[in-house]
Amino acid sequence: MSICEMPQITRFLGPTVTLQSGKTEARMRLAHAVITDLLKQVADFDHVEMTLDTGFSDVAAFLACGYEVRAHPTFMLKCTSPRDELWSGLRDKTKNVIRRARERLAIREVTSAKYFVKYYQANLEGAKSYFDLSRLEAVYAAASERQQCKILAAVDSNNNVHAQVFFVWDHKFVHYFLSSRDRSIAHPGSVSLLLWSGIELAHERGLHFDFDGGIENEARYKFVVAFGGELANRFDVSRSTIRYRLHRQLRRVPQALLRRLSAGAAASDVNDHGVRLNHFPSS
Repeated sequence: MSICEMPQITRFLGPTVTLQSGKTEARMRLAHAVITDLLKQVADFDHVEMTLDTGFSDVAAFLACGYEVRAHPTFMLKCTSPRDELWSGLRDKTKNVIRRARERLAIREVTSAKYFVKYYQANLEGAKSYFDLSRLEAVYAAASERQQCKILAAVDSNNNVHAQVFFVWDHKFVHYFLSSRDRSIAHPGSVSLLLWSGIELAHERGLHFDFDGGIENEARYKFVVAFGGELANRFDVSRSTIRYRLHRQLRRVPQALLRRLSAGAAASDVNDHGVRLNHFPSS
């Protein structure tokens, strides 16, 4: 069975079509033809899926080729405005939460991807990660070498780490890539303070801030809308054969049984070196 799916921890994927200037009608017709031709190259696959970048909105060719299209909204914040204007754009309640968090917490940079991974895994509390955590160290190494990422932690006076956020950026956006918090101790404003720090990163670099979707969830929508961003749509496009859909349904049966059998099992030891994962690592 041939499958073309989104790579792990990849936020968006899809065709890039650069056209020369000309009549709108001619440019649209050419773009449609190019995308259709590209999709023909994966026509024999049993399953194809992509999440298109917010800058790509021409989904007509995907629809014509039998793809399902679903909006995947996110918030984007243009951070080139003066810092005071960005701060004024936040909801008053969110600003107060950040002020209170700032009274108790300091922002520190984490330079060990391994520490972030252990912290992230510990805070899953036995749940399964939606991606392979072993990939993160290579991601961090590659982005760090290019000076295009930062892991920031919110730390209290006792060196307890309340939350961490992994930011990555390109030539246009700072992306809210991953976050984790220790529910047992986390200050209610710890993640908000870290997100504001990410907005400051974007401001310093003259970039936009991408809140990374997920706002189909009502609670997350209310959380991120308070930072003053504007809605932008990514599009999830997918096409599956009957064989693939049947195969997927059959796979779910043993997986459901396995989850029931493993329910209540103790989480594997992620702290095998005796490191206190909610303490900021000493240099």
